[in-house]
Amino acid sequence: MPSIVVITILAAMTDPKPKPQRRATTKSSASSSKAAPKKTTQKRKSKKRTSPSRRSKTFSLAGFCKQLMLRFTKWCFVVGLILSIPFALWVWWLDHEVVASFSGQKWHVPSEVYSAPIVLKSGDPWVKKDLEVLLTQAGYRFGRNSQEVGWAARSQTKISAHLRPYKDHTGAHKSERRIFSFNNGRLIIQTVSGQSVESAILEPQLIGHLYGGNTEGREILTYEQIPQELITTLLAVEDRAFFHHFGISINGIARAVWVNFVEGERRQGGSTLTQQLIKNMYLSSERTYTRKLKEVIMAILLERRFSKEDILAAYVNEIYLAQFGSKAIHGFAAASKHFFGRPINELNIAEYALLVGMVKGPSLYNPNRNPERAKVRRDVVLSLLHEQNVLSSKLYERAKKIPLRVVDEQKSRSLFGDYLDLVSFQLSKDFDKDMLATENLKIYTGLNVRAQEAAVKAMQRQVALLEKQDRKLKGLQGAIVVTDTQNGQVKAIVGSSSSVYSGFNRALGAVRPIGSLVKPPLYMMAISTGRFTWLSSLNDERKRYKVGKDIWQPENYDKQVHGTVPMYLALAKSYNLATLDLAEKLGFDRLGEGLRQLGVERPFTMRPAVALGSLELSPFEVARIYQPIASMGQSSQLGIVAGVLNAQGDVLKEFSSKKDVPFTDAVLATTLDGMTKVSSVGTARRAQSHFPNLRFAAKTGTTNEQRDSWFVGITGDYSTTIWLGDDENKPLSITGGTGAQKVWIDLMTQLNPKSLSLNLPKGTRRVQVSLDELAIAADRCENKETLSFLVGTEPQAKTSCLWPF
Repeated sequence: MPSIVVITILAAMTDPKPKPQRRATTKSSASSSKAAPKKTTQKRKSKKRTSPSRRSKTFSLAGFCKQLMLRFTKWCFVVGLILSIPFALWVWWLDHEVVASFSGQKWHVPSEVYSAPIVLKSGDPWVKKDLEVLLTQAGYRFGRNSQEVGWAARSQTKISAHLRPYKDHTGAHKSERRIFSFNNGRLIIQTVSGQSVESAILEPQLIGHLYGGNTEGREILTYEQIPQELITTLLAVEDRAFFHHFGISINGIARAVWVNFVEGERRQGGSTLTQQLIKNMYLSSERTYTRKLKEVIMAILLERRFSKEDILAAYVNEIYLAQFGSKAIHGFAAASKHFFGRPINELNIAEYALLVGMVKGPSLYNPNRNPERAKVRRDVVLSLLHEQNVLSSKLYERAKKIPLRVVDEQKSRSLFGDYLDLVSFQLSKDFDKDMLATENLKIYTGLNVRAQEAAVKAMQRQVALLEKQDRKLKGLQGAIVVTDTQNGQVKAIVGSSSSVYSGFNRALGAVRPIGSLVKPPLYMMAISTGRFTWLSSLNDERKRYKVGKDIWQPENYDKQVHGTVPMYLALAKSYNLATLDLAEKLGFDRLGEGLRQLGVERPFTMRPAVALGSLELSPFEVARIYQPIASMGQSSQLGIVAGVLNAQGDVLKEFSSKKDVPFTDAVLATTLDGMTKVSSVGTARRAQSHFPNLRFAAKTGTTNEQRDSWFVGITGDYSTTIWLGDDENKPLSITGGTGAQKVWIDLMTQLNPKSLSLNLPKGTRRVQVSLDELAIAADRCENKETLSFLVGTEPQAKTSCLWPF
């Protein structure tokens, strides 16, 4: 349509019809002159005589100039009209782009992954220092009082904290003020009024994000959620007239033009917040006048179409503030979590000033990389606030003295990176990868922040000590999986002994022979038949097995034979030959079937060597087959993600622990009780000596040529699987007892675990028996042991020492 209009105008301009009309007019004038000759003669007499040639020349020059100006004006109009059409179309297209993009504004925001809430219970083992550290890591600030949410106060004996509200898959939880005191290493929780309470809940902690191809860290805020202090600081520094201009600042542009003219190059832009937002959302960062023109027009269009509040909220969410590896940090809310470990609404004025100051140069003023430069820039922002009477002189001087308190940006990935791998692995089965990377889902896991940090420290510390003791262990690697004894939630996972995230998660990917860790499941299968008990006799003698064309003759670790031994002792001492005797009596095929029932999904061929641990599994898979035993049937799988919420807070999915265990609770409890003998009289006595009052189950494991060091420890609250080994599968100088067991001891020292309960489920009975007579024994009897039995399989006879005569 615009082209048709232009063609019509051009045709009108070049049409030859007007010329004959002018000639006709001239003839008419001539004939009129002839008709009145006298009148003309009189007029000429009254005027000054002029030569005919001059009169003709003057008239034609004036007409020519007039016609030239007329044609020039018309052509200017036509050219302007022609040029205005594409310009108008361009502006229309820009307007459409601005409206469409901003109205449907949807940033690609990665999913946020949270830990489990930390439940603090009265009576639990705690020391004041540990709770202080936990609150600090959760972003709580210590001050003179704890009346504000996110603040805590402390005295010599107590801690007061105003715990944050939160919402997860279980619902909304209100904020609460609690007083924590400590009595002989035990926690006591009270309300502000002094009333005792059973527990207090520390909100889930953000441990990381799940990214796709576009790696951005971003947390979306509405205008109402933006702290007023941040708005005031931002406008004071970047755009004082934001609520008064129409998208551009005439004074700012004039000032920029003058500076650029004086400097002889483009030094200043004079951009408003609206222009900055346009540049970040729609344009490149090139410094050209064409891009600047486009920016100005789009800024005006954006202001005409949307409110100041919408524009400011978009700016607060969009602005780029840092780069962390492949992750770009966008928006003040995400930057607050990244640099301070706290929500944006809990920052002080100095921290707001630091973030706003970084807008000018995110890399230049990054407080983790350039702390001195960042502090200077922050103080400049504070000075501007003071000059504009936003800050009083007293508050200004106080704010300048506040040091930069930023969190270590390496901590989040190195501490939780292995767990995030696990979360991503589980959710990949239920959610599309792009959805996880862009939809801002809230993912709540079973991770225990305290247990995770303790596991990382224990692994790094003990591996360093082992390498120091034996140089040949240089490069020793390891993995840890910690689960909740009852519900199977994975509380912590470590995939490397390195101090930083290695990229290879050995807890999931290191598939190694499990050694003697295979034995408790095999003994459990024997008990489940009802034909075997912990007192059943096994022959610990050498045998030869034909494997294909080869002969295999296994040995005990100590290269000795021990004759006839009770089953509980064979497990506690980890006798290989006695275990093979049991496997033969049960049948190797039955053992293979039982392992698969416990959750071994990896294909394997059942042969005699499998009964001694040639079965290859990852530490995570080992933890899974031990979970039914640890929970005594309460859970059969490992839980990673507890619930997933969308950006609006609606629950998309919940995960619950499975209880489809193919063994009865009585069988599982009897097995777990028998494993406590490993710590009291077997290969885990080192751990028992460190925790003399702790009742726990355990099993050590060592593979051929000591290539792998394993340990499983089960307490009242944690089931832990630990592996140590070399990535190149080289022989080691450590066993399960001298390697992995040390890591477990270190870990439990930090966690103060609970003892296993003495209560047994229905169908199980604990009996004190004489080992000499294999009969029920009294307390005064010597050489006795307390063992668990399935009801109906316990000894019926009584020993002679039971009677006083």
